[in-house]
Amino acid sequence: MTSHRSWIRYLIGALIFLAQSVCAVDFDQALLDKVREQFRLDGEAYEIDILSNRLKTRIVSPVDLSLRPMTQQEPLGLFSLQVEIVHDGVIIERGQVRLRIKKFAEVLVAADKIQRHQILDESQFELKRTEVTSLREQPVVSFAELTGYRAKRNLRLGSILTTGALEPVPDIDVGGEVTIVFSDAWGSITVPGQVLETGRIGDRVRVKNCASGKIVEATVISDKSVEVNP
Repeated sequence: MTSHRSWIRYLIGALIFLAQSVCAVDFDQALLDKVREQFRLDGEAYEIDILSNRLKTRIVSPVDLSLRPMTQQEPLGLFSLQVEIVHDGVIIERGQVRLRIKKFAEVLVAADKIQRHQILDESQFELKRTEVTSLREQPVVSFAELTGYRAKRNLRLGSILTTGALEPVPDIDVGGEVTIVFSDAWGSITVPGQVLETGRIGDRVRVKNCASGKIVEATVISDKSVEVNP
């Protein structure tokens, strides 16, 4: 009997709710609209699929939906919500809904295989809308960001270029030949050297003195020379 009365109360509440909902729409659409609004998910950048829904109500107004995330994680990937349908302060129904939220962005994608330390330019990439839901690094979104950079690691065909895969093109590189300038108050002398560390102008790097065989630390002053001060 108690169960029968509860069911009757549910039906009465649902009927009142439906009768008073001026802007009522299909539950799935109302839920998607509410999720995008509450979590500020741009419709162009995000796609949302409802994987499971335990609520019975099929017509609802978005303003009557109350959403509470089941976790503190970002609304991305698999995402669960506790949903309440509340009308005029009365909870009509509550239940759990499970979503899959995908994120897309216009990013640079490798148009061919790219080797580690290869200088990057526009010809090696294409700008295309790609899913970035599981991306752990910031994607590169502009060809302008390639200027002055090379690949920090090998890139496969079709892989998304990220900031973690970029490194500045060094002014001197390992194995390169440079002139070592030894300076003091009396003047300076130069000897040939070999670079043992990559570096940019202003960096301190190790170089090998080819005349003596000794390894010294020097400051990069150009792409062809380093300076050692006493």
